[in-house]
Amino acid sequence: MSDLKNSTAEHPELEPGRTTVDHGITARIKRSDTWRSMFRHAQLDTPRGRALQSFSNFFLHLYPVRIPKRVLRLRYSFRLGFIAAVLFFILLLTGVYLMFVYTPSVGSAYGDMQRLKTGVGFGQLIRNVHRWSAHLMVLVVGLHLVRVFYAGAYKKPREFNWVIGVMLLMITLMFSFTGYLLPCDQLSYWAVTVGTNLVHYVPVFGGKVQDLLIGGQQVGQSTLLRFYALHVAVLPGLLVTMLAVHIWRVRKDGFAVERTNVGAFAEETSERPPAAPSAVAMAAAAPELYGGRVRLLGVVDRESVVEEARPVDDTVFTWPHMLVRHVVVALGTAAVVLALAVTFTAPLRGLANPNVTPEPAKAPWYFAGLQELLSRFDPLVAGILVPTGAVLIFVLLPYIDRNPDTRASHRKVAVLVFSFLLAAAIVLTVIGTFFRGPGWQFVAPWTHSYIEL
Repeated sequence: MSDLKNSTAEHPELEPGRTTVDHGITARIKRSDTWRSMFRHAQLDTPRGRALQSFSNFFLHLYPVRIPKRVLRLRYSFRLGFIAAVLFFILLLTGVYLMFVYTPSVGSAYGDMQRLKTGVGFGQLIRNVHRWSAHLMVLVVGLHLVRVFYAGAYKKPREFNWVIGVMLLMITLMFSFTGYLLPCDQLSYWAVTVGTNLVHYVPVFGGKVQDLLIGGQQVGQSTLLRFYALHVAVLPGLLVTMLAVHIWRVRKDGFAVERTNVGAFAEETSERPPAAPSAVAMAAAAPELYGGRVRLLGVVDRESVVEEARPVDDTVFTWPHMLVRHVVVALGTAAVVLALAVTFTAPLRGLANPNVTPEPAKAPWYFAGLQELLSRFDPLVAGILVPTGAVLIFVLLPYIDRNPDTRASHRKVAVLVFSFLLAAAIVLTVIGTFFRGPGWQFVAPWTHSYIEL
């Protein structure tokens, strides 16, 4: 058996399903010992070759060898999870670049931001890409969570993976929040001041957590250093770990596609497959074919006969079908981020001054809804109880909703409640972001814009 494998690897013409042999300098390079030391298997365009590519490649091994055809459709998931991973990768690359020119010091951080504009090659563009990738990642992760809910993909056996997804959303929000302070301008200083003041309202240990984050009486050097450590070390480690577990669970739990009694990945249908005709029926229906004779091989109990339909193979190889689509989506995501970075410059207000409060002092847009809620209700209720209760409901959702049906039409109560909460969150965020001005007064955005990104 090993000799057969070796001969097949050395002589691609022996590969089943392969009709041609590659020639030329490229083919000779791929058959050389140097190339084979780096790539274990040749890239053969055959079923066995595609399977070997997935088994032997570390990155392709994250995918299953074969996937249902329905997964290839854009509307199946809109590739939101993969887009979020691409945005995180862009954040890592641009973040490392910015670390070379940034010093986590109150005395030099603001100057480093100014130096990015003129003294560093592509510095302002990289900062714009980093900022827009962060904003888009918050948006895409939120949309991914919403899509998973409406698709019912949090049902058994994916309950815990939904919990991991909620945790990834929380880590993403913390990522953006900790990075917001690093420029040390007026916008970042007062946005973080508003955010950390909310922690004080947490019962029992809120004051201690606030002291741990700020490290003093007000936002300063200790706060900047702690936020920097969280942003570049702690949170990336947590997110990479949770993301690896999340992808691994998707790999093990399988894709959320309808399963039927016809095949593992066949389209859903209420009709049973037609039963195979018996030998007697065939002989009676077509005596000219069967000669009216039936050979009886045995007599069995009727109840012991179980008819099994042949499974329908509705799958395709991940390589190259899914990989090609992911490459296109990754390039499209990078193009969108780059277009936004070229069009819109990341804001940089004046140097942070604790004695001058800007008007309006807004939190980032992803916390604008919470700030709007704070302007209407008690801080304990709006700043602590409501967001904590929402997170707990999200975490416990797959264990509370015991309805096994994934169709939205059969989960009307859960869909209505979730849609109401989602609509309320969107309305509050839009009002807080676009319709609030100095003194938190209502201002129409078409008369004067106070949008803070």
